[in-house]
Amino acid sequence: MKNFAKSKLNPDLKYVYSENNSLSIVFKSNELLLGILGEFNNNLKELEKITNTSIYSRGNSILLKNTPEKNEIIKNAIQFLVDQFLNNGTLEKKDIESSINKFMIDEKVTNKSGNVEYIIKTPKKSVIPRSEKQKNYIRALKESDIVISAGPAGTGKTFLAVAVALTMLLEKKNRANYFI
Repeated sequence: MKNFAKSKLNPDLKYVYSENNSLSIVFKSNELLLGILGEFNNNLKELEKITNTSIYSRGNSILLKNTPEKNEIIKNAIQFLVDQFLNNGTLEKKDIESSINKFMIDEKVTNKSGNVEYIIKTPKKSVIPRSEKQKNYIRALKESDIVISAGPAGTGKTFLAVAVALTMLLEKKNRANYFI
């Protein structure tokens, strides 16, 4: 699905603002919309639950009804989910939770071109730091030979270290093939 997502799906979204504090996000590609909505609209329901807002899907569009500020947050979240779907070919529950995360939204707004420097590309999927500290940790892993990290369990220390190591190993392997 990953190659299909990149080649066949057009990520062009159209945003239609209404006077009654609603925002319609119109998708050009129905396959992309289905990927964002998820099976039985589960992704949309999860986003609705997390944001405590009303989100409707009809035809090839998603309708948001809330305050303009909240609509913008959800719009940025949906754009984040579109990017994730196009990169990975699927969406997971953690992607939906991350889409609302203020850090992820701030990163998206401040760096429109996409901060590729901190995205870890592994053979199966892309790994994106979920916080400023994880971003700094990835930077340290890439720039230093030895990194000592301490922190609570479940914060991604080992996972990120292995993902960065795998990426660096694969990049070195690919570079070696060019010189042979």
